[in-house]
Amino acid sequence: MSNRRPAGLSLVELLVVIAILAILLSLLLPAVQAARESARKVQCGNRLRQMSLGLLQYHDAKRHFPAAITSQQRLIWNGAILPYIEQQNLSDRIDPNLPWNVGTNAQVCSTFLSIYRCPSSTAPETMTAQGIENRVPCDYLVCASGTDTRESGPGILAGGPHSDGVFFVDSRTRMAEIRDGASNTVAVGDSFFQFEELDLDHTGYPQFLDRWCVGTLEGVGNEVSEAMGSTGVAINSHRLEVFIDERELAFGSQHSGGVQMALVDGAVLFFDENIDRAVWRAWGTRNGGEVAVTPP
Repeated sequence: MSNRRPAGLSLVELLVVIAILAILLSLLLPAVQAARESARKVQCGNRLRQMSLGLLQYHDAKRHFPAAITSQQRLIWNGAILPYIEQQNLSDRIDPNLPWNVGTNAQVCSTFLSIYRCPSSTAPETMTAQGIENRVPCDYLVCASGTDTRESGPGILAGGPHSDGVFFVDSRTRMAEIRDGASNTVAVGDSFFQFEELDLDHTGYPQFLDRWCVGTLEGVGNEVSEAMGSTGVAINSHRLEVFIDERELAFGSQHSGGVQMALVDGAVLFFDENIDRAVWRAWGTRNGGEVAVTPP
């Protein structure tokens, strides 16, 4: 009679192996996800750097930075710099005499440009909204102010000629006007896109966290947050219980713990969402004279 043990695993041994594999996978998955997010963050930073270089090249050509948005044509900053991010052919199709929902202008608004999409974004690639078919959302805003917190209601509102940032409605800011220094002033950064009615603003209109590419039929008044933001409000305010205007004007992202911002000089920095609010405000002003402490 043979005393040899049958080949193979017993049920208990199989269950132990499965349990060990499950534990290893549970330990491995967060690391894989973290590595993927780290890669997406690097991609996002590279895109911000491309945008900042496009803004600088625009300044070299025009002797001033582009407006965040123009009040007449409603051309958004990201449409103004198309020739400087290797999109001259797309820029040539823009007709300044047509609204953005007809002809070639509508086609330009529906052209997907990966540079304007954060790799961690949850926004759709295109969507029909506000009268423009298949328009492309944007995941980035330029900075209009370091102090403004509202875009609706009475009083001083974001985007007006008083703005203390570099970009606002019809702005033509020159480098010489950025007296805080190009390395101490933010130009463009992450924003959070969420196209669903969230709340009513001070004028009673329903509001969304919508930011767009190239051009818009709105974008001024209580809609300046389609193109510009403010460091006067907290980072990632879209997650906070604050008034809708603050959520709209906030820089925010899907990156863990903060946002990436390109400075006027082209450098890209990560800002923690728990940054001191006075320091965060200082980064948004062009000539406030504050000390903009570099994040670690």
